[in-house]
Amino acid sequence: MTRSSATGVAAALLLVAGAAHAQTDVIDLLGKAKEGKTVLTPTPVQPELPPLSRPVDPAEYVVGPGDILQINITGGVTRSWDAMILPEGTIHVPSVGSIALTGLTLVEAKQSVQQRIAREYRGVTIDLRLMRPRHFLVYLAGETPLAGTLEVSAASRASEVLAESLFGPNASRRNVEIRRKTPDGESLTFIDLTRFRLTGYVARDPLLREGDILFVPRATGEVWIEGSVGRAGRYELARGDSLSTLLSLAAGPLPDAAEHGVLVRFADITTTDSLSFRVADVLEGRFDVALRDGDRAYLYHRPRYHYLEQVRILGEVQRPGAYPLLPGFSRLSHLLNAAGGFLPTADMAALRVFRVNPQSGEADPEIDRLTQLGRTEMTTSEYDVLRARVAARRTDFRVDWHRVKPGGDLDFELRSGDVISVDPVVASVRVDGEVRQPGLIRYEPGRKAEDYIRLAGGYSERAQPDKVRIKRAGTGQTILAKDVPALESGDLVWVPERGEPQGWRYLQTTLLVMAQIATILLLFRR
Repeated sequence: MTRSSATGVAAALLLVAGAAHAQTDVIDLLGKAKEGKTVLTPTPVQPELPPLSRPVDPAEYVVGPGDILQINITGGVTRSWDAMILPEGTIHVPSVGSIALTGLTLVEAKQSVQQRIAREYRGVTIDLRLMRPRHFLVYLAGETPLAGTLEVSAASRASEVLAESLFGPNASRRNVEIRRKTPDGESLTFIDLTRFRLTGYVARDPLLREGDILFVPRATGEVWIEGSVGRAGRYELARGDSLSTLLSLAAGPLPDAAEHGVLVRFADITTTDSLSFRVADVLEGRFDVALRDGDRAYLYHRPRYHYLEQVRILGEVQRPGAYPLLPGFSRLSHLLNAAGGFLPTADMAALRVFRVNPQSGEADPEIDRLTQLGRTEMTTSEYDVLRARVAARRTDFRVDWHRVKPGGDLDFELRSGDVISVDPVVASVRVDGEVRQPGLIRYEPGRKAEDYIRLAGGYSERAQPDKVRIKRAGTGQTILAKDVPALESGDLVWVPERGEPQGWRYLQTTLLVMAQIATILLLFRR
């Protein structure tokens, strides 16, 4: 015999001897307890428990082979030891014998052990506790990619075991079946995982037992809920579903939900019926209706719920920000006073008001056509039409605060979404168009348009000096430069491009007509 073989045999003999010695100790201790002698022994180290989602209910937990139980005896003798239920379903107690526990709940098993030990020992208190639940196999079948056996703990519930990875693409999550064999035949329990995960409600979520079959059927029926709810959409139809169940799955109505809703269902293949209901009656249990496959519930939004009209004031005011438009408090003067008035740097002669134009984002075929033409290619009426349509689509206008009287015509009513911009005073005049150096020129009181054009480098080769226009900063009005004696800060000087001479256009037209007449005469001569 080799050295390693001898060492293994010696170790095995020591383990057998230790087990026999421990069994003798238990028998001796129980024998001394019969004699009325008190013996104190240390409590053995307990095995580690598997993770549990909630305490085990002794009235629900059914013990079985593999469970590790702890037996505690106190009184004339104090003793505590662990024992495992054997494969045949019994637990062995020294000096007492085997006790059958399979099929009993933990409460019933405790009573059975107490009765058997109490027959042998007087004046002691007996307690039985579950120390570590057993593991066993259950069966998974149906619409699952992992059909077969599944190892679970005896403290596991169906909702803990049925992970999302166990479900196929067409699997039902609201009608999962637990099929269990009992002495009275097969029992059937339905598990609604979707409702449990969305609302926390669970009608039945039993502890699993050996041999249970978790059957995942194919999802068939479905219902819808739309409108003012927290989770609008499609839901699988489950047994016992009602309108209140559907509202619960959809996280209930939103605060802006209208008082009444409607349930639409198919009376036959093509005909629909509708049923109106009060949302509060469904929530408070005064009204409910069972659902059928294809039903659709609608909860309407209340228009303008908690909607408040407001404007924004930006720039050179004491308190810039958003302000509400209230009844009797919506004029320009009201809002500017609420903003604390102007700062010393404000340009009160050129307040800008931006207003949303509902047509600004729409295409205008006439504007698109005319903008493809040059000025010389448009008639006077077409040019006027283009200017009018472009002006109508503008989203801003200017206000001279010096001309505004509170409550007067220029103190207009603001609309929700308006933005009032108060710019700082800019002592400059802008020169643009056909000049050599367009840009901003420092404002000097008394200067005329020609002065600013000269400072901008003078006219370009294509400039038309007799058509220079001024856009006033205060009013936004455009007028000819010759009618403006002196410019103001913020004005725009626009130098237009020179078009083709009018005489040349007439000559082109005359030559075209004469060519057409000559062509006709030649045809007649032939």
